[in-house]
Amino acid sequence: MYDFFKNKAKNNFCMSGGVCSIHPSVNSLYQVLLSEIREISFYLVKLNEFKIENKNITSNCITILSTFLINTNFNKTKYLEVFKTLNKQKREVKEKYLNFSKENNIPFEVINTSFEVKNDFSVSKLIQYYQEHVQRNQKTDDDERFNLFELITIIARLCALNIAKIKNFESTFDKYDFEILRFFALTNSYSIKKEKIIRRIKEFAPISRKIKSKLDEIYIEKYGQKQDVDVHFDILKGYNILVSGSDFNELEDVLKAIEESKIENINVYTNGALLLAHQYQYFKNNHFLKGHFGTNNAEYDFSIFPGAILLTRNFIQKIDGLYKGEIFSNKLISFDNILDIKNYDYKPLLNACLKLENNNNKCGKNLVIKYKKEQIKESIENFNEKEIIILLDSKNHDNIFETYENKKILNFDFPFMEDILFETIEKLLKKDVKITMFFTQCSLITINILTSLLDLNLNLKIKPCIDAIINPHVIESLKKDFQIEMI
Repeated sequence: MYDFFKNKAKNNFCMSGGVCSIHPSVNSLYQVLLSEIREISFYLVKLNEFKIENKNITSNCITILSTFLINTNFNKTKYLEVFKTLNKQKREVKEKYLNFSKENNIPFEVINTSFEVKNDFSVSKLIQYYQEHVQRNQKTDDDERFNLFELITIIARLCALNIAKIKNFESTFDKYDFEILRFFALTNSYSIKKEKIIRRIKEFAPISRKIKSKLDEIYIEKYGQKQDVDVHFDILKGYNILVSGSDFNELEDVLKAIEESKIENINVYTNGALLLAHQYQYFKNNHFLKGHFGTNNAEYDFSIFPGAILLTRNFIQKIDGLYKGEIFSNKLISFDNILDIKNYDYKPLLNACLKLENNNNKCGKNLVIKYKKEQIKESIENFNEKEIIILLDSKNHDNIFETYENKKILNFDFPFMEDILFETIEKLLKKDVKITMFFTQCSLITINILTSLLDLNLNLKIKPCIDAIINPHVIESLKKDFQIEMI
């Protein structure tokens, strides 16, 4: 088993983060959810014109919009529950809009793609529904407009993902919920002019930045300032838990559950995007959090980890080829053959890890993360040149240094220092500095940052994407409509 996953990880791209294609049936089912949210957004915008709100439905749409469905082994029952709720809410807001319009003799518009939910509706029928109705309605001869709609969709989803993380700490936070859905509602109309779509995308970029800044502020307030940290990749003897995803609050909950259990020899490791947690004072100083484990290849990582595993609510990686027990999940639409965490009760996770004692220490490399906030601030304050190169993740890119050897190059250890990126750009633009930015990798994180900068006068360059979550239509729109250069 070890050799199988080792070879697969080495030779096959179809491993982490949704690389390679998502199965057509899974894509169809997620597009059905997007279609429901799209229609709900349309009616919520119409009702808002009449000063009518529905915060519960708006909040639920944001939650579903933040959910990424990329694995074929998802829980079908949970998926159908989510769809049924959305469908009911769609009919509710549609009826409210029509009734108000008729009672006040106001002309109304209707989207006629409703799916009639019967007692025998199923996943297979929803796939058929998508192919016969939703997909057909999305077809257009205007590829450029379709590409822009795909760009809007990924921007809205990434903003919803950040909002979902904010609501982990402030459950009633709804400042940007409607703004995201109003933005997403643009994808209902193929008659809207291309120039207007581009303008609206640029207008939405500052909102995206505000959402990201709000999340950064919450992390600092909750977990303390970022610090330099030496992250260990060693797996220690004892009982081990791996937490994978991007939800800091769930990592915190696991650590607190261990503390309350009074069991001292449980070691916790992060995986994937949770590497970022180690910078914060709370996590850096927690004696149960021992380090980070993994290659950012979830199937391989999980198959060899000597302990129990938790997938947080916003875990986004493909694990279709994984065969291993003792994996738990908090995801809204979780996986088959994976145990659900109910009501954030982590006792089953702790009990599982106590059955999987690791008897051998495994040594790995360390990663030193330097948080150079003050150095960058000082560098920008004293900067008086006309042009600057901002390089995000500067490893193994000597060609860029050679090309711009006569220019000032500012290195960001990305994504570890993305929180001060916006502040840096704002100060440089006030000095009328020409900024060229290199994103030397393409991922959800980089697309999230890049799309939040589309309203600014920047020269943006990014490496080609091989991630199925960021589909080619999005990249084509970024190149053609926003002059983003592929490197």
